[in-house]
Amino acid sequence: MHSTTRRLIGVSIAAAVASILLIGAPSATAAGSARLAATSTDKATIGLFGEQDATYDGVYRQSLALIALDTADARVPAASVRWLKRQQCPNGRFPSFRADLDAPCGVGDSNATALATIAFKRLGEGSAARDSVNWLLDQQTRSGGWEYSSGRGPDSNSTGLVIQALIAMNIDPATVAKRRTGPEFLRTLQLDCSSEAIDDRGALDYQSQTPLVANNYATSQATQALAGSTLPVEPASADGALPAFTCPPEGTRPAAAATAAGYLGRTISANEGGIPGDFGPGTDLNSTANAVLSLVAAGYGSEQITSAMGTLETNATLFTRDAGDAVRPAAAAALVLTAYATAGDPRSVGGLNPVRDILQSRTLAG
Repeated sequence: MHSTTRRLIGVSIAAAVASILLIGAPSATAAGSARLAATSTDKATIGLFGEQDATYDGVYRQSLALIALDTADARVPAASVRWLKRQQCPNGRFPSFRADLDAPCGVGDSNATALATIAFKRLGEGSAARDSVNWLLDQQTRSGGWEYSSGRGPDSNSTGLVIQALIAMNIDPATVAKRRTGPEFLRTLQLDCSSEAIDDRGALDYQSQTPLVANNYATSQATQALAGSTLPVEPASADGALPAFTCPPEGTRPAAAATAAGYLGRTISANEGGIPGDFGPGTDLNSTANAVLSLVAAGYGSEQITSAMGTLETNATLFTRDAGDAVRPAAAAALVLTAYATAGDPRSVGGLNPVRDILQSRTLAG
């Protein structure tokens, strides 16, 4: 992987999604076994899903878990919704996590804010959703994209998540522009006919650089936005074909979502049903889950969707448990959302019940 790309990812999103990217060793405890919930007297933790340190992903994982529970028609704990509302700053933004609710808000996290917007919208928290999306609208850069946080430069993952938040709020991303729209910005990061890496054409890079370099995590997540989809991705039939980025006559351009989906599908086929990691060797199960959602949203790669779901099911415990056997709520939420998108049972994935796991991971009032 290009060294510049690795550096940019490291400072911008790796920490924020650590809980779902760092896949630990398989748990020695039987899959699905009960675990006593943590208890707390601190309002900054009561209702939070997951025992892991929330510094970098508290709002992100909480929002994703709430979206998943609502998608599965599960009972959404009121304390967990209150937790998310307490994390919101007066101007609508969210930091990654507010450990001290009485202290001034920290730096805004667009990824966390975008997912919180979607969660609030689905849960009927209209005022909170409007406040957060208004903050996001104010953060768009002149490039058309969004930064993870101020000063880090616009990137494809953050832009993709914000576009999903706009769609959830019934705002057409094509109407939101400084100079470019969000989808237009994403297309500037897509490898095209100028790329010498023919097999990588259609993929997206994380941030702008010369030359652009295929980034699997960016492509697997941002393709959902290019396909005009938001969470949860609704079940739909997929074409068995994988669109290729064939260099067109001058003046035409292949559909961005289709060619990005083609890249994802070919990558899954070449890697035994998974998306290789950008952060280390092996399969990145989080990117694999996002690729399933992207392929369903784009409507391509039926065989690859099935293959990737098989990988997620086989590795469900590995994906959703940390080294201490505690549930990773964002990973469990990913299983719920992929099962739903593929018309499966969100309460039965790879021998686990990820809905129950999310609920049992919640910190209770002590």
